[in-house]
Amino acid sequence: MRITFLGHAGFVVETAGALVVMDPWLSPQGAFDSAWMQLPRNHHLAPRVRELLETPGRERFLYVSHEHKDHFDPEFLATVVRRDFTVVVPKFKRSELQDFFAKYGCKRVIACEDSREVPIKGGYLKLFVSEQGTNRDSSVMVRAEGQCFLNLNDCKLHDRLVRLIAEEGPVDVFSAQFSGAIWHPTCYEYPRETYSAIARKKRDSKFEAVARALESVQPRGYLASAGPAAFLDPALFPLNFEDVNIFPRAPDLFAFLEKRLPDAPTRYLEPMPGDVLDAGTLEFVSQVPERVTTENFRDYLHTYAKDLAHVFRERRRNLMREEVEEILGRLRVELQLKLDRLDLHERVGMPLYVELTEAPKRLLRVDFKLRRVDEVPAVRDTTRYTMKVGASDIVRVLDRKLNWEDFLLSFRLRLSRNPDVYEPVLHGFLGVEVEDLREFCDGIRATESQKERTVVEAGGKRFSIQRFCPHQGADLSEGWVEEGRYVVCPRHRWQFDLHRGGACKTNHSSLCAEPLADKPERVSDSVPPQLPR
Repeated sequence: MRITFLGHAGFVVETAGALVVMDPWLSPQGAFDSAWMQLPRNHHLAPRVRELLETPGRERFLYVSHEHKDHFDPEFLATVVRRDFTVVVPKFKRSELQDFFAKYGCKRVIACEDSREVPIKGGYLKLFVSEQGTNRDSSVMVRAEGQCFLNLNDCKLHDRLVRLIAEEGPVDVFSAQFSGAIWHPTCYEYPRETYSAIARKKRDSKFEAVARALESVQPRGYLASAGPAAFLDPALFPLNFEDVNIFPRAPDLFAFLEKRLPDAPTRYLEPMPGDVLDAGTLEFVSQVPERVTTENFRDYLHTYAKDLAHVFRERRRNLMREEVEEILGRLRVELQLKLDRLDLHERVGMPLYVELTEAPKRLLRVDFKLRRVDEVPAVRDTTRYTMKVGASDIVRVLDRKLNWEDFLLSFRLRLSRNPDVYEPVLHGFLGVEVEDLREFCDGIRATESQKERTVVEAGGKRFSIQRFCPHQGADLSEGWVEEGRYVVCPRHRWQFDLHRGGACKTNHSSLCAEPLADKPERVSDSVPPQLPR
């Protein structure tokens, strides 16, 4: 088995009888309205990937893990002429991927439920699907020729990895996301010290998730992928050079892993786009000459930004006052449509203010309790959430050139909240499409309906807690305990304080923790959360 790295989360897995192309993100326009660009650049690989997909002789498969445009690249896929290959996608409730490929004209489309196995010559590929709230993702395993590659990419399967490996057997090469991919704290108006503290905590939490995944999977080799993007828009360019943020590079991860797992047998590999790895020997069959290093990183980014400066010149647009007024009116209608479908609106205890930067005295105030959107001249609530956006950016959402989540991931907005507490319903209101909001609310209710409990030991005491995380339903029996009191969710690393009844440190949710008597008593058959190893 040979594995070619395509950049970001993209791979080509080749065996004697089959070829699997995974998440090829190759378009020179990048993703999320060009806010994210591939790092290192990989656009030169597009002709090679097209050739692989179009050349007969072996079974050919295209796998797309989820809808985010740094994994699902319609612009590149449109350039593939001969499409007599099989597309494999996860079967989500939201059918965007299936709908796209149903019209794509390929040989066939296989929409996979969780753990579905797809035969290939000499082996199989298998998808593991995760769908909770606004998060839809999948990972893929390829097993052939006596070797196995597990590509987790962005998929948060950390609460399933122990069971997955027990069922599927040993993994030779493993890959998993190690960099952030969210707009918090990147887009929030924090003082610098607060911003750095939050970013550092999130970065270290992501690194810890990779470390624990490696402990569970115990692969012979780990390929660093799904790392940071390059931010080449002049307004975003400083993100590349912040001392601390949620976008670390592979050398930072490896330094952490070497301290965290000093005796681990796993080899840590940082491929460049175009490098080819032999999964059996863990040696690179070929490596490209251009390498991005800590020493040349700054110069590399400046050259990259200069080469693609035309992309950002072309997207700039000055709007007339009448256009701004029209966009403001359309945005108000869109927010009201969202509000009308938000069944859990009464849970949001603060208003949302939306401001167009071109109209700072005409704010839209979303009142969740009263379920109405009004225009107001200024922020009048101390407890509130605010979003500032440019009319020329948000109109791309209203014109359906971007969906709401893609817009949030473009980082072309500024946010603030008081108090600084994560509110999942408000978060969903912003990021979920109008037609998906009722299903989003149903998902929250379904998570909350899970009442099974388990037992955890912490600080020499035993506690009965809810087994499933109230955030998105992760199995806390695969979590762990920190500082003798905090139960940590394995999926998003939320912390729940056992000394405060299981209260969450991120928002107001709780595990409803109850101390148990010293004498052992059976609460459930669940496995207690793992202690740090």
